[in-house]
Amino acid sequence: MKRFLKSIIYLLLIVCLSAATILLYKAHPEVQLAFIIPGIFIFAYSIINDDIGVKQKFRFSKEK
Repeated sequence: MKRFLKSIIYLLLIVCLSAATILLYKAHPEVQLAFIIPGIFIFAYSIINDDIGVKQKFRFSKEK
């Protein structure tokens, strides 16, 4: 139940973050935002991935 609640909260956070970045980009379409917005999403993804603890299914190298 705790993991489900965290997932719902993070889903709402991503939706709000997406809406805020779209509104921010419409108000201030400077070049710097082209680099800041993807950085914010990568940072949010890394926090969510570390907190929920989802394991990667795909590996680029084979381990024996």
